[in-house]
Amino acid sequence: MKRFYLLALILNFVFTACDNDNDPNNNVCEDYYVQNAIVSAFSTANGYDDLPEFMDLETHEYVIQINADGEICSIGYNNPSTYTGSYTMEIINTTSGASYSGTHSFSQGSTLDYQSITPVSVSSGDIIKVKRTIQPGYSNLNATLGRILRKSDFSPVPFPIQIGNVTFLSSNFYGAGGPVQDFGMPYIGLGFKVD
Repeated sequence: MKRFYLLALILNFVFTACDNDNDPNNNVCEDYYVQNAIVSAFSTANGYDDLPEFMDLETHEYVIQINADGEICSIGYNNPSTYTGSYTMEIINTTSGASYSGTHSFSQGSTLDYQSITPVSVSSGDIIKVKRTIQPGYSNLNATLGRILRKSDFSPVPFPIQIGNVTFLSSNFYGAGGPVQDFGMPYIGLGFKVD
């Protein structure tokens, strides 16, 4: 009988440790929720180039609509090879006014570095603005570089773009130049926990 309970405990842990199925009975923060939509929408097959260190403006921003109830619970990004400092990362629910702002420094690897945040509540259909702004005092313009996905033919991104429960509405780059709207998609991931 002890073995049965131990096996049941292990199986319960295995089946509840990850949440990639939008099952509200099994909800934890899905780090890759928005990243997976970015990868699908802005793929090479769809005519985009992945430019790891390209856009050299201070603020990289995009606007999305999430068509699910829940909360944004993590943010993923990478520092470029030329900068080890911090960014102000902001998530603003422009529908409800709920927001998060915090200072983060990320790894310089090619895989997004996800960090937990104070959750931002989302009701289905809410409009969310996501911003990455380099901290004041950087000494080199190369420090402002960021990863973006851009149309291979250099045309503007044809927003809106919907993938599953996420609709990408616009992008903007500004600070020390710009603004440059709909030039590309910033590669900033969001984790989401479905209610």
